[in-house]
Parts: sequence; C-alpha cells; structure tokens
Amino acid sequence: MTDITLSPDDLSMLIKALQNKSPDVVQARMANALLLLADGLSVEDVAGLLYLEERDVAGWHKMFAKRGKRAA
Repeated sequence: MTDITLSPDDLSMLIKALQNKSPDVVQARMANALLLLADGLSVEDVAGLLYLEERDVAGWHKMFAKRGKRAA
C-alpha cells in the first residue's frame, strides 16, 4: 500500500467531515464503533481507530448495553 500525504487543506476537510453531527453520520459512526466493540476491541482502541472521543464511544457502549438488558 502506498503512503499518502495530506495537504493542510486535505487535513482540514477531513477533520471537518469527522465533526459532522448530522443524525445519519452520527448513527453510522455509532454503529461502526459498536461493531468494533462487539469484535472485542476496547473503548480506547475504537476511539483511536475511528478518531472519536473515548467518552462518546463509552457512552454508546453503555447505552447499547442497557438497551440489551431491557430486551432480554
């Protein structure tokens, strides 16, 4: 695989895209995080891989765990 170099404009654009708070984007990021957690990755690892805040990943994990207990 080839290394890539990001220009300052590229970096800015990508960071802005990661900060998108639209419901569809947040839902997709949460789903991705939960799938990785279910695969056994730690909250810290998931947050690092997906460029998320650990508190967000931990909150989604807690929310989903509570939801699962109610359905059981």
